[in-house]
Amino acid sequence: MKKILFLLFFVLICENQLNAQKNTAPAPTYNITVTRNDIFGENVPGHAHTDVKFDIKIGSNERVATPFPPDISTFRTYNFPVTFTLPGGTPPIRYGKVSFSNPSTLYSGYYPLPTAIGDHTTIPSEPTMIYYPGQFGYGVDITCTGPNQYLIGVTRFECYICVPGGGTVSKQAASQPKTAIVSNPDMGISELYYTAADRETVSIRVIDLNGKTVRAYTTDVRAGQNKLPIDLQNHPGGTYLVKWSSSTGANGTLKMVKNK
Repeated sequence: MKKILFLLFFVLICENQLNAQKNTAPAPTYNITVTRNDIFGENVPGHAHTDVKFDIKIGSNERVATPFPPDISTFRTYNFPVTFTLPGGTPPIRYGKVSFSNPSTLYSGYYPLPTAIGDHTTIPSEPTMIYYPGQFGYGVDITCTGPNQYLIGVTRFECYICVPGGGTVSKQAASQPKTAIVSNPDMGISELYYTAADRETVSIRVIDLNGKTVRAYTTDVRAGQNKLPIDLQNHPGGTYLVKWSSSTGANGTLKMVKNK
């Protein structure tokens, strides 16, 4: 009798668990749409005849879509889980990076994705986006065109005299907005915390102690604290200088140490 009662009790528990699973709503998600629309068309100087892979990372979630062909108005959709934050909390920062198929050795690091409509982030031809044997490189502009909507444009630059490295180091400005370098081991990158008084455009340049520029980009920021990524995952350990300059005329330099 005890065995029968135990069996009935076990079946009842399993049935309740199955019913609970059936009645549980799926976790809420949302889509981010990215459209590639280059400025320069086929046979026009500046046209980037290459596929582009665009990855988006939000917190611990990273999404990779099918590469964008060198066409006009090609779009991809990225699906992310909804992240809930406490009142007054800061939502997770969005990061993006690109890689190319022609040649496949070219790529960028992580860069901040703008969230305000009309704001943009520009990635110039940094060292990892230049093909030195062919003397050309790529630049990418990312613009927020609407809620969870982005437009990316890729441009090819013919440089002819491209050489690895370059760049000089200048003195830090006497006065500057509040800044700090904060390590982010989960992302494998660090962040420049930049507190702006109003809307600004900030340019970031990362230089090693040999004067070589290893990362550079420009992005729009809003009033308050902004977190700007410094991605050195593919660079050796050592000391680096992070130079920043604002459209307000302020500029400065911070030291950053990467562990091996």
